[in-house]
Amino acid sequence: MAVIIAAVVALVVLYLYSFGPLAGRRHAARPRPESLKPAAGVVQGTTAYHNRDSRENYFGITVPKAWQVKAGDKSGSYAFSFGAGAGSVELMDVPDNSTLELYILSQDEPRLKAAVPGYARSDYRQQTVGGVEAFRLVYRSAANGTESENTREYFTGQDMAGVMTFTTPHADSSSRTAIDSVINGFQWEN
Repeated sequence: MAVIIAAVVALVVLYLYSFGPLAGRRHAARPRPESLKPAAGVVQGTTAYHNRDSRENYFGITVPKAWQVKAGDKSGSYAFSFGAGAGSVELMDVPDNSTLELYILSQDEPRLKAAVPGYARSDYRQQTVGGVEAFRLVYRSAANGTESENTREYFTGQDMAGVMTFTTPHADSSSRTAIDSVINGFQWEN
């Protein structure tokens, strides 16, 4: 009887940490100090960061020195602010029974449509970035009378996907070159 009770308790705890209200606590680890230390940029005027927060999912990014970079809300993430825009890079778990593209089109984009006011897709394409398959989703949003352009770049990884998100005012095209440079500078470091 004790074995059955212990097994039931173990299954309940496993459920709570896997799918229930405690699932978010698995990813609540704080960033490692070395992930927040900028390294010299590959190109003059840039700063490189090497994220080591999630085992087997190390990645590097290069951003313009003028951008402000800080730890994101999740382990293995960064938040950017620049000019009139903002952005982030984070890791995303894709179920083993799905491909990244299928997950984007069947799960992530419908979630965005439901959550983002005035969602309207303006571009979707597959490309290669840093030697890996990547997908770009560009969409417009409108909130409080302000239109924004949003770019999400998804990078295929071994265990998790990398996702970069950028939001700029719709009329601002001056940030596009810097955003493309940051996207093209993403690299898995496993």
